[in-house]
Amino acid sequence: MDRTVTTSSFLITFLIMFVSLFSVSSQENIRFHAYGKTPKSVNDSLYKALFNSTNTNQKLDLLYRIGEEHLKAGDVDSVIKYGNQIKELYLKPKLGTKEAQLYKVKAYFLLGKGKFLNGLFDESLKTYLEALELTKELKITDETDIIKLGLGEVYLQKGDLTNASSIFTKLLANTIDNGIYVKANFYLGVIAFDKDDLPLAKEHYNEAQSKLEEESSKINQWIQLYLGRLAAKEDKNNIAFGIYESIMGIALENSYFDVYTEAVLEYGKICAKLEQYQIAEMVLATAYTNAIQWNRLELQKKIINSLRLTYQAKGDFENAYNLMTQYNSVSNQIIRQQNSKVIKEIEIKYQTLEKENQIYELKEEQLSKQNEIERQKTIKKAFLYGFLALLIPIVALLFVYYQKLQTQSMLNNQQEELNSQKIAALLNAQELELIRTSLDAQQEERHRIAKQLHDSIGGNLAGIKLQLANLKGSKKFQKEVINQVNETYEMVREISHDLVPKKFNQEAFVHIIENYIFQLQKNTEIEITFSAHPKEQINDLSEKLRVEIYQILQELFTNTIKHANATTIEVHLNIHDTVLQLIFEDNGKGFEVKNLRKGIGLQNIENRLNTLNGKLLLDSALKRGTVININIPLKN
Repeated sequence: MDRTVTTSSFLITFLIMFVSLFSVSSQENIRFHAYGKTPKSVNDSLYKALFNSTNTNQKLDLLYRIGEEHLKAGDVDSVIKYGNQIKELYLKPKLGTKEAQLYKVKAYFLLGKGKFLNGLFDESLKTYLEALELTKELKITDETDIIKLGLGEVYLQKGDLTNASSIFTKLLANTIDNGIYVKANFYLGVIAFDKDDLPLAKEHYNEAQSKLEEESSKINQWIQLYLGRLAAKEDKNNIAFGIYESIMGIALENSYFDVYTEAVLEYGKICAKLEQYQIAEMVLATAYTNAIQWNRLELQKKIINSLRLTYQAKGDFENAYNLMTQYNSVSNQIIRQQNSKVIKEIEIKYQTLEKENQIYELKEEQLSKQNEIERQKTIKKAFLYGFLALLIPIVALLFVYYQKLQTQSMLNNQQEELNSQKIAALLNAQELELIRTSLDAQQEERHRIAKQLHDSIGGNLAGIKLQLANLKGSKKFQKEVINQVNETYEMVREISHDLVPKKFNQEAFVHIIENYIFQLQKNTEIEITFSAHPKEQINDLSEKLRVEIYQILQELFTNTIKHANATTIEVHLNIHDTVLQLIFEDNGKGFEVKNLRKGIGLQNIENRLNTLNGKLLLDSALKRGTVININIPLKN
C-alpha cells in the first residue's frame, strides 16, 4: 500500500473523530470548533423556491443566490456546482437572450471564485479572462468590476504583484461601487504587507474600514485578520490573540467558516512561536479538519506546513517528515485536478462535435428523403434510379476499400510508434548501463592509481630517503636532496588521498556534512540548519552512495547560493524503511517549475540519481522559495 495514502487517510480519520466530538480549549476562555460535516449555510426556503420554480429566469436568479451563500461560507465545491448549473440552464433555447447572457457572466464569476479557492489558479485566471471577453462582447458593465477584482486576486495569489497592484489601483480610481472600493484597498494593503511596507499596509486597511457599511461584514473580518498578522509580525502577540478571538466569534455567528479557519490557523502559528506546542498542535489540527471537510486544498497546504514547522521546532522530526510527505500529496492532488480539468474540457469539446455531426447527419437524411419523393413524381427520373443502383455498390466498395486502407495505415503507424518506444527504452537502458559501468570503472581505476602511487612510487621514495640519510659526504648537499625527496613523497601521498578521499573512510558521514555546512556558513550570511535521522544508519551507507550524496549536496548548495537569494536553508537527511530521503528547502525568490530550464548543475544531479534509481521532485513558486525532495531506494 502507498505510504502517502495511508498516512493521509489515518490523519484525516483521526482528526475528524477527535475534533467532531470535542471543542479544543486554550488560553482562558477561547474555544475552537471543528465540524464533522459541512456546516449548513443556506436557508431551506431558497432550495424550496428553486424546486417549485417553473420560470427559467427565476431559476437562474435562485441558483446564483444559493451560489453566493455558499461562497460567503467558503463551501468551494457547492460554489462550483451552482456555477455549472447556471451554465447548463442558460443554454436552453427558450431563455431570454439579454438576461441569460448576464447570468452567463455571473456563472463565470462563481466558477472563477470556486477554482481560485480550490488552489486552481491557472483555471481561475482563464475563467475570469473569458468572462471579461464576454462582458465586452455583450457590452455589459454591471459585472465588470467584480470580475476584475477576482482577476486581481488570482494575480496576487500567483505572486504577480505588478499586475495585481495595477488592477486594484485602477479599480480605486474608476469604480463607483463602495464594496469594490473597500476590497481594492484591502488587497493593496495585502500587497504592501507582503512587501514588508507595514505603514502603507495600515493606511490601506484603515481606508477600507472607513468605507465599511457593516462592522460584522465578511470583508471586515478579512481586514481584521491581516491587522492581526501585522500585530503578530510586530511581536504584539496579546493584541493579535484578541483580534483572532473576536474574528472567530463573529465568523461563527455569521457562517464565515473559511475566515474562521484562517483565524484558527493564525492563532496556532502564534502558539507555536511562543513554544506552546501542545496548544498549537490542537488548534492547527482543528483548522486542518475544517479545510479537509470543505475540500480547501490550498488551505490544507498552509496548515500542514505550519504543523510541520511546529513539530520541527519541538524536535519531532519523524512527524515533521510524515507531514512533509502529506504536503507533497496535497500538492500532487492540486496538479491532478488541474490536469483532470483540462481533460474534461477536451471531452466536452469532443461531445459537442459529436452532437454537431449527428445534426448534420439528420439534415442529410431529411434532404435525401425529399429528393427521393421528387424522383417518384416523374417517370423521367427512372433512368437516374438505374444509375444510382449501379453507383451505390461501387461507392460502397470504394468506401470499404478506403476504410481498409485507413485501418491498415493506422495499424502501421501504431506499430511504428511501438517500435520507436521499444528502441528508445533499449537505448535508455543501454545508456544507463554504460553510465554505471563507466562510473564503476572510473572508481576502480582511481583505486588502482592510488594504490600504485602509494605502494610503488611512495615506497621507492621512502627507500631512497633512507639510503640518502645513511650516505657520507656533504651534509648540505645531502640535506637538500633528502628535502626534495621528502617533498616528492608528500605530493605522491596527497595525490593518492585525493583519488580516494580519506575522509569518507575515517570520519562519520554526518560529521563530514556538518563540517562542510560549517565552512559554508563562515563564508556566507545564509542561516543553514541540518538534521539527519537515524544517524547510525546514515553513517553506515556504502562509500559510493556517501560520495554521490555529498556531491549532490554540493551542487544544491552551489545553485542556491548562486541563484536563489535565500537567507535560510533547511536540509533533512532521513532513512525511512528502505528509502533514503533528502529534503532541501530554501526561502529564496523561487521560480515557475513549468518554465524551468535545466542547467548543468541540475543535469549532473539527475545523472547521478539515474545511476542510483533515485527520483527528484521540485516544488517552487515565485517569491515562495523552493523545496527539492530526493528519494533513493536502498538495497536490502
